[in-house]
Amino acid sequence: MTTTVSKLWSAFVEERSISLCPTSLTSDYKQVGKWLARCPIQDIDEARKVMIWALGEKPVLTSRRVAMYIKTMYKWAAQEDVAIVTRNPLASFKMPKTPQREEEIIVIPRSETGLVLAALEAKLTYRSVNWSWYTEFMLQTAMRTGEVRAARWDDIKENKLLVHQNYTLTHGLKNSTKTNKRRWVPLNNRCQEILAELPRENDFIFPWNRLAFQSYFRKKLSPLHEAGLISHVYRPYDCRHTAISRWIEAGIPVPQVANWAGNTSEVIFKHYCNSTQEYEMPVL
Repeated sequence: MTTTVSKLWSAFVEERSISLCPTSLTSDYKQVGKWLARCPIQDIDEARKVMIWALGEKPVLTSRRVAMYIKTMYKWAAQEDVAIVTRNPLASFKMPKTPQREEEIIVIPRSETGLVLAALEAKLTYRSVNWSWYTEFMLQTAMRTGEVRAARWDDIKENKLLVHQNYTLTHGLKNSTKTNKRRWVPLNNRCQEILAELPRENDFIFPWNRLAFQSYFRKKLSPLHEAGLISHVYRPYDCRHTAISRWIEAGIPVPQVANWAGNTSEVIFKHYCNSTQEYEMPVL
C-alpha cells in the first residue's frame, strides 16, 4: 500500500502520542493533520513541494507552524529504526525568515478589565473551564500564555512560582522558557486566591487547552467590542502587556520588572515604558 503524506503524518502522530500531552493531540497536531489532508501533493517523495505548498498558505504564522511539523515528521521518517524514507529530503531545506514586524503593545484599561474578566467567566459551559482564572493569572504575573499552561503545582515555593517551562503550540511542552532563562515570579494575594479556587486534579495548575483559550477569548470579547464596551478585541498576550505596564506605573524599577517578566531591561524600555493608555499630559 502506497504511503501518502497524510498516512505518514498519522504514523508519526501514533508513535509520538505515547509521550504527548492529550491536549497537544487535540489542538496543534489535529490542525496539522487537517492541513495535510487537503494538501494536493500526497507523494512522500515530493517533500519539498509539500513544504512550498504549506508555506504559501494563509494565515502566515499557521503555515510556518505546519511547515515546522512537516520538517520534524520527515526527520523522524528518515531515522534508521523507522526508515519509511531512505533519507531526509528536507535536511537542507531552509525556512524563510519570519516576517519582521513591530509588536503592538496594547494595555487593557482599568475601566475595561472587569468587563473582560466578567465576559470570560459568564458562561462556564465551554469545556467546563473558568477561563477568567487563566486570564487574571496572566494579568497578575505577566507570564506568557504558554508559561501559564506549563506551570505545575510543585513549581510553587514560598509564594513564588518558578517559571522554567513553556507550552508551545508547535512543540507542546518544552523544558525551557522563550528566552531559555528560569525565573521566579512572586504570587500576590490575588494569585493565591485564584490558586485556592483551582482544583488539584492534575500536576499542571492550568491543565487546559491553550488553543481553546485563545479561541474562546476572541469569541467572548468580540461582542463587547462590537457594542463599543471595550476599545479592542484583546488577545490573551495583552494581559502580559498590561501587567508589565502596570508594574512600571506603580514605580517598580525597570530591572526588577524585567526580571519578573523574563525580559531584558532594554526590551522593557523599548516596548513598555510610556505604552500605557492611561497617562495624561500634565499642565505645566
